[in-house]
Amino acid sequence: MSEYEKLASVSSSERLDIIFTIVSRGKGETVTNILRKNDIIECLTLHGRGTATSNILKMFGLGVTEKEVVLGITKNERSHDIIKAIDKKLNFEKPGNGISFVVPLQSVAGIMAFKYLTTDYSEDI
Repeated sequence: MSEYEKLASVSSSERLDIIFTIVSRGKGETVTNILRKNDIIECLTLHGRGTATSNILKMFGLGVTEKEVVLGITKNERSHDIIKAIDKKLNFEKPGNGISFVVPLQSVAGIMAFKYLTTDYSEDI
C-alpha cells in the first residue's frame, strides 16, 4: 500500500484542517499566541498587502492594506473552537478587524509529515 493510500483511509478524528487568519500587520502575533494556546505548535506567518481599490476598502470599512496571514494546522474536531477563540479575542464582528476561515487538508505527501502533523506534542511543551 502506498503512502497516499494509507492517508486516504485516515479516520475522521485524524482529519486535518488549515486555519487561515488574515489580520492587519502587527496582530499576527496575537493570532499565533491563540493558536499555540490551542496546541497548534507550528504556525506560519506571511506578510501580505491588500489589493483592493480605496472605494472597495471604504465599502468594507478597511483602511490598512498591510496584512499578516497566519496559518495553523489542527485536527478537524478542534477547528470550530479555535476559530471562535480567535474571533473572541480580535472581534471580527467589527468591520476591518480581520477574517479567519478553515480549509480541509485533503492530502499530505509523506507518511512522516502526516505523523508529525497529527502527533500531540502538547505534553512536551
